[in-house]
Amino acid sequence: MRRASWILGSVSLLLVATGAVSKFAVYDELHKMPDDAEGTMHFQGTVTALDPAAMQKGDLAHAIIRDLPVTADRKVKAVKTSGGTIVLNDHTDVFGPTRQVVSTSEHQYAVDRVNLLERPTPGGAQAEPHVGLSAGFPLDPAKRDYPFWDAETQTTVPAVYSGTEHRQGRTVYVYRIRTSGPLADPAMKSALPPALPKAALQALAPGADLTAQPDPVPLAYTSSTDMTGYVDSETGVTIALDSKKGVVATVQGADVFPVANAALSTTKASEKDLADTAATGALVFWIIKDAGPYGAWALAVVLAGLAVWLEQRHRRRALAPATAGGAVPPPRDEELSDEELPEEPPVRLETDGPSV
Repeated sequence: MRRASWILGSVSLLLVATGAVSKFAVYDELHKMPDDAEGTMHFQGTVTALDPAAMQKGDLAHAIIRDLPVTADRKVKAVKTSGGTIVLNDHTDVFGPTRQVVSTSEHQYAVDRVNLLERPTPGGAQAEPHVGLSAGFPLDPAKRDYPFWDAETQTTVPAVYSGTEHRQGRTVYVYRIRTSGPLADPAMKSALPPALPKAALQALAPGADLTAQPDPVPLAYTSSTDMTGYVDSETGVTIALDSKKGVVATVQGADVFPVANAALSTTKASEKDLADTAATGALVFWIIKDAGPYGAWALAVVLAGLAVWLEQRHRRRALAPATAGGAVPPPRDEELSDEELPEEPPVRLETDGPSV
């Protein structure tokens, strides 16, 4: 085999191996939540909630703030990874018109780095027990329902696939989450009073019939969620989220006054940033999984074919002199050695007379 053919063949084999490594090893290694994963969503909307300052002053007539314009920041950040498990901190701050903090919520979950379902908490980390999705959707979402963890009721409910749409130039899968039940979040329950004086409750809920109730009146709380997520079909990035969450105080199963009611939607600027993040991730994954490997394999086929063609051409040229005339032509005179040269006959000089 000629040197050029050998080089081309070697390069083609190297390209085949490189494509296989990229598709079956590099992609699997990169297609998961990274150690430094961090994402932020920005929201705007309104909140109806109890005003702690008014409650402390005894100004119960103004203790409920209704339809307060707010903004909110939700940050999901990796705090620990261990093999295929990642611990995510999910923190949300809600701000009033003057950027004062209206409410804060925080949860921490151990999840799978690819499908984001629950995983055992790794050693040295803290995470809340849960079942289902909690801080995001799988990196490769499907057109199907998923189990979803509702932190307020501490129950697993379905995230129902509701169709496909387009947001910010990206194809998104739409998932709808609805739940209602007794408030069970330990942090929220501990911040709410288990009972209120009858007079205070009457001021908060003037229309409530409390005549048969003891004083103070025992309270229970129910939570409801109506949330729609718009999830990028290629990367699992949640590009947009419309959320309505509420907590209501109840007396013997009857609603008496709202404790908190928030209606929030992702800002357009935040949608654009998240869509750009999804587009970049999708491009990288496509190059690693498809474009790179298949391009390398296609080039390998071309180089292998070129190597075969060069080798065949070389062999044809080597055989051409023997097959063209049926015999090998004799070498030129200058190529013969002195011993191989024929002897020349002696030169005789002819004269008219006898030789001497």
